[in-house]
Amino acid sequence: MIFQGVSINQITDREALVVASLDGQILAGNKEALELYRYPSLQSFKKLNLRDLMPNDFNQFYPELMTAEHLNISSYKTHVNRRSDGELFACKLHTHHQTIKGQKYLVGHVVEIREEVDIEKICLQQNIIVLQRELEAERSKNREISLRETSLLLAKAYPSLSNNDIKVCHYLLKNYSSKAIAKELNITTEGVFAARKRIRKKLGLQPGEELNKALLQSI
Repeated sequence: MIFQGVSINQITDREALVVASLDGQILAGNKEALELYRYPSLQSFKKLNLRDLMPNDFNQFYPELMTAEHLNISSYKTHVNRRSDGELFACKLHTHHQTIKGQKYLVGHVVEIREEVDIEKICLQQNIIVLQRELEAERSKNREISLRETSLLLAKAYPSLSNNDIKVCHYLLKNYSSKAIAKELNITTEGVFAARKRIRKKLGLQPGEELNKALLQSI
């Protein structure tokens, strides 16, 4: 399928492809998508939001903005979708972000499950999963806000600190262990120890003075 001059390829044979904005507005779909969801034309399909393809009881849980936490990036997951006539069907769904001409879009790959399954059970599991993902997205958003706020305060108090130094300081203030900081910043624990030593030197701390205490006093 071609979208804005860029080819979006099927992963499996004859799967439906749907392209949407991050708020769920459908922008494109291939012929398999029109057949799967039973819409007569691409024009009618593009009038929809992704939540219109979901069971009615799922609408209230559908996120306003599809962040990375909401996506099935690593594999196909079992979901329940809804056709234009209201019929529910089970499918395997793989979703990811794709940047096209500087704009980020949501791409969905949908394969209908032909064998008999428990639709009601899948719907329940689907609702639980999306709530868990929404919680994780909110936590991620709060972490980003906290990091920005702390970074501004630390940068003002200690202009000599680099961006990486400030990130280490932020997690130290959150009482993260060196191992946890290493995981968050994708560095080694030795890298965290080196950063702590470097930060102490920039702050002019003497032996015996606590780094965390000095950071707390600065904010």
